[in-house]
Amino acid sequence: MIPHIIIIIFSLALIVAVIVTGVLFNKSVKKAENKHSLDLVNGSLDLPPNTPEPWPAPNSLAVGVTISMKNFDPGSSIVSFDMEAFLATVDDSDLPAGADAIPVCFFLADPEGLSTPLILSINYGNKQDVNSTSYNTTADGSISHFPFDVYSGSLVMGAQSLTNATDNSFVPCGEFFDRGLSEVNDITTTVLPIYFLIGQDLDSFSARTSLQQLSENDTLAFFGNGTVLLSATIHRREVIRFFAVLMFIATWLVTLGVIIATAVVVVKNRQNERFDIVAASTALLFALPSLRSATPGIPDTPTVSDAVGYFWQIALLALSTFVLLCHAIWKMMVRISFKMCQGGLVTWLS
Repeated sequence: MIPHIIIIIFSLALIVAVIVTGVLFNKSVKKAENKHSLDLVNGSLDLPPNTPEPWPAPNSLAVGVTISMKNFDPGSSIVSFDMEAFLATVDDSDLPAGADAIPVCFFLADPEGLSTPLILSINYGNKQDVNSTSYNTTADGSISHFPFDVYSGSLVMGAQSLTNATDNSFVPCGEFFDRGLSEVNDITTTVLPIYFLIGQDLDSFSARTSLQQLSENDTLAFFGNGTVLLSATIHRREVIRFFAVLMFIATWLVTLGVIIATAVVVVKNRQNERFDIVAASTALLFALPSLRSATPGIPDTPTVSDAVGYFWQIALLALSTFVLLCHAIWKMMVRISFKMCQGGLVTWLS
């Protein structure tokens, strides 16, 4: 009676665990989808949290920037995103008269790639008050730490209106940057505050971003006063990590089960179960590569989890099969020798 009760309780607990896991996973997916969506209609743009007060002044000109991270390749550590910059005013008021004639330059660069910055020109030529582009940047990290690999990267941005001090004409964005900050005494720069809206759609990855308003004396303030540092940390989603760890534990448990069964067969001389264990270890030996490749996002190159799991499991299963076969051959040779001895003794006695 007691075994039946235990079976019933275990079955009910398993059903409840499966349902709870499904519900929690569904909630996490919906939460990630909401977090990753870039809602331009209902969303609001924000300044970097450490922007000094009282700047910017109400109803002053500003640049709004929307960034949507679209893809991340952990093999090359390249982050791809779409970006849009547009001219606006603080407090969402209408643009003042003549604002559509004020050329504004939006600069973006990697901290280590300043020689080739991205420049979005607003109100220059056919580029009116909105300009958009796609951009790729690199992040630091190693895929060999899967599934706990973490990648970090940063970008510096600035928005300015450039005027020639001698004739009060607007200066092209590229000319300002090519001449360098130390050689622009004849250029008057008007710094514009930048408001941000950041979204992501990275599938199995998730990103944490932070914004920082840099001081003019900061080493990364490439664009002078008003330079903003965007930092991002990219990691695999929790469900991917959980699945990878679960697969790692499961394969180790099965492998250890085969090793223990091999030890019992050899020590206890259990001949009837010997080839059953050989079949099991051989099947698992050839199934391990498929189980590894079934782990979401695992790279083709070796990882730390391979060094402490997959490689050892292959070696132990191969050793188990070899030991069992050698044990079977040894027992067979013992039986043959015994029969030959028996046959010789009968012949001698007769």
